[in-house]
Amino acid sequence: MSESLQQRIQRFEHAHLWAWPPRETAYVCGWILRFGGASSRRLNSVQTLAFEEGADLERAVGRVEAWYAQREHLACFQLTDGVRPPELDRFLEERGYRRKSPTGVYWRDLNELPPADVSVEIETRPRTAVMQAIADPQWDEQLRAERAAVFERIRRPLGLAVLFEGPEPVAGGACVVVEEIAVLHSLHTQYPYRGRGYGKSVVARLLGWAKAMGAREAITKIEEGNEASERLFAGFRFTRCYGYHYRER
Repeated sequence: MSESLQQRIQRFEHAHLWAWPPRETAYVCGWILRFGGASSRRLNSVQTLAFEEGADLERAVGRVEAWYAQREHLACFQLTDGVRPPELDRFLEERGYRRKSPTGVYWRDLNELPPADVSVEIETRPRTAVMQAIADPQWDEQLRAERAAVFERIRRPLGLAVLFEGPEPVAGGACVVVEEIAVLHSLHTQYPYRGRGYGKSVVARLLGWAKAMGAREAITKIEEGNEASERLFAGFRFTRCYGYHYRER
Protein backbone atom coordinates (compact mmCIF):
# COMPACT_ATOMS: atom_id res chain seq x y z
CA MET A 1 0.00 0.00 0.00
CA SER A 2 1.52 3.32 -1.06
CA GLU A 3 2.18 6.03 1.51
CA SER A 4 0.24 9.29 1.23
CA LEU A 5 1.98 12.65 1.49
CA GLN A 6 0.21 13.30 4.80
CA GLN A 7 1.51 10.02 6.21
CA ARG A 8 5.01 10.85 5.02
CA ILE A 9 4.88 14.27 6.63
CA GLN A 10 3.75 12.66 9.88
CA ARG A 11 6.64 10.19 9.79
CA PHE A 12 9.27 12.78 8.99
CA GLU A 13 8.04 15.34 11.53
CA HIS A 14 7.97 12.59 14.17
CA ALA A 15 11.60 11.84 13.32
CA HIS A 16 12.50 15.53 13.57
CA LEU A 17 11.01 15.64 17.06
CA TRP A 18 13.43 12.92 18.21
CA ALA A 19 16.33 14.42 16.29
CA TRP A 20 15.91 17.94 17.68
CA PRO A 21 14.26 17.41 21.09
CA PRO A 22 12.90 20.33 23.13
CA ARG A 23 13.24 20.63 26.89
CA GLU A 24 9.48 20.63 27.38
CA THR A 25 6.43 19.45 25.46
CA ALA A 26 2.71 19.84 26.03
CA TYR A 27 -0.46 19.05 24.07
CA VAL A 28 -3.36 21.32 23.17
CA CYS A 29 -6.22 19.88 21.09
CA GLY A 30 -3.84 17.52 19.26
CA TRP A 31 -1.09 20.07 18.65
CA ILE A 32 2.37 19.49 20.15
CA LEU A 33 3.83 22.48 21.98
CA ARG A 34 7.63 22.59 22.16
CA PHE A 35 9.94 24.75 24.26
CA GLY A 36 13.69 24.41 24.35
CA GLY A 37 15.75 27.59 23.99
CA ALA A 38 18.81 27.44 21.70
CA SER A 39 17.46 30.24 19.48
CA SER A 40 15.56 27.74 17.30
CA ARG A 41 12.02 28.16 16.01
CA ARG A 42 11.66 24.40 15.64
CA LEU A 43 12.46 23.97 19.34
CA ASN A 44 10.09 26.75 20.35
CA SER A 45 6.96 26.31 18.27
CA VAL A 46 3.72 24.38 17.93
CA GLN A 47 3.59 21.38 15.59
CA THR A 48 0.15 21.57 13.96
CA LEU A 49 -0.30 18.24 12.18
CA ALA A 50 -3.35 17.12 14.19
CA PHE A 51 -6.35 18.91 15.65
CA GLU A 52 -9.17 17.44 17.70
CA GLU A 53 -12.48 17.25 15.90
CA GLY A 54 -14.91 19.83 17.23
CA ALA A 55 -12.27 21.79 19.16
CA ASP A 56 -12.60 25.58 19.23
CA LEU A 57 -9.75 27.15 17.26
CA GLU A 58 -9.73 30.54 19.00
CA ARG A 59 -9.71 28.94 22.41
CA ALA A 60 -6.92 26.54 21.42
CA VAL A 61 -4.72 29.40 20.17
CA GLY A 62 -5.41 31.28 23.40
CA ARG A 63 -4.27 28.29 25.45
CA VAL A 64 -1.10 28.08 23.38
CA GLU A 65 -0.36 31.76 23.88
CA ALA A 66 -0.85 31.41 27.63
CA TRP A 67 1.48 28.39 27.83
CA TYR A 68 4.31 30.24 26.10
CA ALA A 69 3.64 33.42 28.09
CA GLN A 70 4.26 31.41 31.28
CA ARG A 71 7.73 30.73 29.86
CA GLU A 72 8.28 34.37 28.89
CA HIS A 73 8.19 33.47 25.22
CA LEU A 74 5.92 34.51 22.35
CA ALA A 75 3.87 31.79 20.71
CA CYS A 76 5.10 30.50 17.35
CA PHE A 77 3.32 27.99 15.10
CA GLN A 78 4.92 25.62 12.58
CA LEU A 79 2.55 25.06 9.65
CA THR A 80 3.41 22.25 7.27
CA ASP A 81 1.75 21.40 3.97
CA GLY A 82 -0.48 19.13 6.09
CA VAL A 83 -1.54 21.73 8.69
CA ARG A 84 -4.61 21.00 10.81
CA PRO A 85 -7.06 22.66 10.76
CA PRO A 86 -6.52 23.91 7.19
CA GLU A 87 -7.81 27.40 8.04
CA LEU A 88 -5.16 27.91 10.75
CA ASP A 89 -2.81 29.87 8.48
CA ARG A 90 -5.44 32.48 7.62
CA PHE A 91 -6.68 32.61 11.22
CA LEU A 92 -3.19 33.35 12.57
CA GLU A 93 -2.53 36.00 9.93
CA GLU A 94 -5.72 37.79 10.91
CA ARG A 95 -4.62 37.56 14.55
CA GLY A 96 -1.37 39.39 13.78
CA TYR A 97 1.01 36.48 13.23
CA ARG A 98 3.54 37.02 10.43
CA ARG A 99 4.87 34.40 8.04
CA LYS A 100 8.51 33.48 8.77
CA SER A 101 11.23 31.17 7.45
CA PRO A 102 9.61 29.16 4.63
CA THR A 103 11.54 25.90 4.53
CA GLY A 104 11.61 22.73 2.46
CA VAL A 105 12.17 19.20 3.72
CA TYR A 106 14.31 17.20 1.29
CA TRP A 107 14.60 13.44 0.98
CA ARG A 108 16.59 10.64 -0.63
CA ASP A 109 16.95 6.90 -0.16
CA LEU A 110 20.29 5.51 0.98
CA ASN A 111 20.98 3.26 -1.98
CA GLU A 112 24.12 3.82 -4.05
CA LEU A 113 25.84 6.31 -1.80
CA PRO A 114 28.97 8.13 -2.93
CA PRO A 115 32.23 7.12 -1.22
CA ALA A 116 32.80 8.77 2.13
CA ASP A 117 35.99 10.34 3.45
CA VAL A 118 36.75 8.26 6.54
CA SER A 119 39.12 10.96 7.81
CA VAL A 120 35.97 12.86 8.82
CA GLU A 121 35.60 11.76 12.43
CA ILE A 122 32.32 10.64 13.98
CA GLU A 123 31.64 11.52 17.62
CA THR A 124 28.63 10.52 19.68
CA ARG A 125 28.58 13.43 22.16
CA PRO A 126 29.03 17.20 21.73
CA ARG A 127 32.66 17.35 22.75
CA THR A 128 34.73 20.51 22.37
CA ALA A 129 35.85 19.77 18.79
CA VAL A 130 32.26 19.15 17.70
CA MET A 131 31.04 22.49 19.03
CA GLN A 132 34.04 24.31 17.56
CA ALA A 133 33.16 22.85 14.15
CA ILE A 134 29.43 23.59 14.08
CA ALA A 135 29.15 26.74 16.21
CA ASP A 136 28.92 30.08 14.47
CA PRO A 137 31.65 32.42 15.82
CA GLN A 138 28.91 34.95 16.65
CA TRP A 139 27.21 32.59 19.14
CA ASP A 140 27.67 33.57 22.77
CA GLU A 141 28.47 31.06 25.48
CA GLN A 142 24.83 30.64 26.50
CA LEU A 143 23.76 29.74 22.97
CA ARG A 144 26.65 27.30 22.61
CA ALA A 145 25.66 25.63 25.88
CA GLU A 146 22.00 25.42 24.83
CA ARG A 147 22.92 23.84 21.48
CA ALA A 148 25.17 21.32 23.22
CA ALA A 149 22.29 20.54 25.59
CA VAL A 150 20.07 19.70 22.60
CA PHE A 151 22.57 17.07 21.49
CA GLU A 152 22.75 15.68 25.03
CA ARG A 153 18.96 15.24 25.07
CA ILE A 154 18.91 13.06 21.95
CA ARG A 155 17.90 9.48 22.79
CA ARG A 156 18.40 7.89 19.37
CA PRO A 157 21.64 6.92 17.56
CA LEU A 158 23.57 10.15 17.05
CA GLY A 159 26.54 10.80 14.80
CA LEU A 160 28.41 14.10 15.03
CA ALA A 161 30.82 14.54 12.14
CA VAL A 162 33.95 16.66 12.53
CA LEU A 163 36.35 17.53 9.72
CA PHE A 164 39.78 18.79 10.71
CA GLU A 165 42.29 20.87 8.80
CA GLY A 166 45.46 20.22 10.69
CA PRO A 167 44.52 20.51 14.37
CA GLU A 168 41.55 22.79 13.67
CA PRO A 169 37.95 21.47 13.54
CA VAL A 170 36.61 23.44 10.58
CA ALA A 171 33.35 21.73 9.51
CA GLY A 172 30.78 19.45 11.02
CA GLY A 173 27.22 18.29 11.21
CA ALA A 174 24.80 15.99 12.99
CA CYS A 175 22.77 12.94 12.00
CA VAL A 176 20.16 11.14 14.11
CA VAL A 177 18.69 7.78 13.08
CA VAL A 178 15.01 7.45 14.00
CA GLU A 179 13.18 4.31 12.88
CA GLU A 180 15.31 3.88 9.72
CA ILE A 181 15.15 7.61 8.92
CA ALA A 182 18.40 9.59 9.03
CA VAL A 183 17.80 13.22 10.00
CA LEU A 184 20.67 15.54 9.04
CA HIS A 185 20.97 18.92 10.70
CA SER A 186 23.40 21.45 12.24
CA LEU A 187 25.67 21.40 9.19
CA HIS A 188 28.26 24.16 9.29
CA THR A 189 31.59 25.08 7.76
CA GLN A 190 33.61 27.83 9.39
CA TYR A 191 33.77 30.91 7.18
CA PRO A 192 37.50 30.93 6.22
CA TYR A 193 37.21 27.31 4.98
CA ARG A 194 34.15 27.54 2.75
CA GLY A 195 34.33 26.70 -0.93
CA ARG A 196 36.68 23.76 -0.43
CA GLY A 197 34.12 20.93 -0.54
CA TYR A 198 34.19 20.32 3.20
CA GLY A 199 30.40 20.39 3.49
CA LYS A 200 30.19 17.68 0.85
CA SER A 201 32.68 15.54 2.76
CA VAL A 202 30.68 15.91 5.99
CA VAL A 203 27.37 14.99 4.33
CA ALA A 204 28.87 11.95 2.57
CA ARG A 205 30.35 10.72 5.83
CA LEU A 206 27.08 11.16 7.75
CA LEU A 207 25.06 9.37 5.07
CA GLY A 208 27.46 6.43 5.10
CA TRP A 209 27.36 6.30 8.89
CA ALA A 210 23.54 6.41 8.88
CA LYS A 211 23.30 3.55 6.42
CA ALA A 212 25.66 1.48 8.56
CA MET A 213 23.36 2.21 11.51
CA GLY A 214 20.38 0.75 9.65
CA ALA A 215 18.83 3.85 8.07
CA ARG A 216 17.12 3.39 4.71
CA GLU A 217 16.28 7.00 3.88
CA ALA A 218 17.55 10.45 4.80
CA ILE A 219 15.95 13.86 5.24
CA THR A 220 17.17 17.38 5.84
CA LYS A 221 15.58 20.82 5.93
CA ILE A 222 16.67 23.81 3.86
CA GLU A 223 15.34 27.32 4.35
CA GLU A 224 14.17 28.92 1.10
CA GLY A 225 16.85 31.12 -0.44
CA ASN A 226 19.77 29.11 0.96
CA GLU A 227 21.27 28.43 -2.45
CA ALA A 228 24.49 26.91 -1.12
CA SER A 229 22.60 24.22 0.80
CA GLU A 230 20.26 23.61 -2.13
CA ARG A 231 23.27 22.99 -4.42
CA LEU A 232 24.97 20.79 -1.84
CA PHE A 233 22.02 18.46 -1.34
CA ALA A 234 21.03 18.47 -5.02
CA GLY A 235 24.49 16.99 -5.61
CA PHE A 236 23.47 14.11 -3.34
CA ARG A 237 20.16 13.67 -5.24
CA PHE A 238 17.93 14.95 -2.45
CA THR A 239 14.51 16.06 -3.72
CA ARG A 240 11.96 18.31 -2.06
CA CYS A 241 9.25 16.35 -0.28
CA TYR A 242 7.14 19.04 1.45
CA GLY A 243 7.37 22.49 2.95
CA TYR A 244 6.53 24.40 6.07
CA HIS A 245 6.70 27.90 7.48
CA TYR A 246 6.21 29.57 10.83
CA ARG A 247 3.71 32.12 12.09
CA GLU A 248 4.83 34.36 14.93
CA ARG A 249 4.01 37.79 16.29
